Amino acid sequence: MYPFLPLPLNSILGLISRCGISFGGLSASFYQQADNGCRPIYGIHQSILSLVQKVGDLSGVETNMGALEMNMSMVSARKADISIQLEQEERRPGKKRKREVDLWMQRAQSLEDQVHKLGKKVRERRSYSCLMLAHQVRGLANEVDKLHEKARFDNGLTLAVKPARGYELQPGELVGQASRTKRDEIWDCLMNEEVLQVGVWGQAGVGKTFLAKHIHDQIVQDCSRFDGACLVNVSQEGTVGMIQTDIVNYLELDLTEVSCVYWGARLREALQGRRLLLILDDVRKPYSLEKLGIALERNGCKLIVTSRSKEVCERMNCHEVVHIPTPPDEIPQELLEEL
Repeated sequence: MYPFLPLPLNSILGLISRCGISFGGLSASFYQQADNGCRPIYGIHQSILSLVQKVGDLSGVETNMGALEMNMSMVSARKADISIQLEQEERRPGKKRKREVDLWMQRAQSLEDQVHKLGKKVRERRSYSCLMLAHQVRGLANEVDKLHEKARFDNGLTLAVKPARGYELQPGELVGQASRTKRDEIWDCLMNEEVLQVGVWGQAGVGKTFLAKHIHDQIVQDCSRFDGACLVNVSQEGTVGMIQTDIVNYLELDLTEVSCVYWGARLREALQGRRLLLILDDVRKPYSLEKLGIALERNGCKLIVTSRSKEVCERMNCHEVVHIPTPPDEIPQELLEEL
């Protein structure tokens, strides 16, 4: 004995047909026999029962699509949060996003596009099979769920990349006891944590830049107190923007889409927590460190200002001022040249 169909066959076939399934292969006698209450052959009967079960599943395709779009919106919100967090972390030099985070963001964007297109198909449902749509909805729902589970990134979004200490300037050999004494005097000031700014002044040609470059290279080569050094040649034409640009390039910050009005704030943020020696060389007039965005602090960044004017050093609030006098005749000529 074979079970009878639970619904009139014409009703079942009509529902199946509306879902895009064709039964053109069934003979007219089959329909006639079915309407008279006759039992169809077992194989066809079982196939139709299986399809009836699938049709029952299809009735919720729009509901499932709605649930998929809701889950996708949660993933999209998480993607937006990660983007903001990455922007903040990557502002600080030495931070680089993990490759797995990049791949997750790319996958989230791809799924956003796919879910949007599938939602449009489900709502229009013109020439698409309901069975096919239901299958696609289930498949995307599984992928979105898995992506959501991987969005935690418990170990952080970025890697700590050791920043470059800087390039050696190689000014030449430091010759003569007087020059070594002045170099050591400047160095001792830098090693004093109470001193954040050191002024070096003297007339043109006495070797201020030469000594500053030696201090720079000593830090770049090996100095546990500092992470690196950056020398900016200010000169007479120097503007706030030009000074900021040199420091930004050293820090490898991307401020191309940031208004110059905010450069000082972005530089200040980038320098916080760093231990760099910044050297402003050949300064002809006082500059506001606040406008430049130079943040100085104990166990943090420090500043050397070289100038022909003692007044410039003092007006820039240098804590210690070192005078480089006109050298005696025994100092080599190469020390007298500003490199």
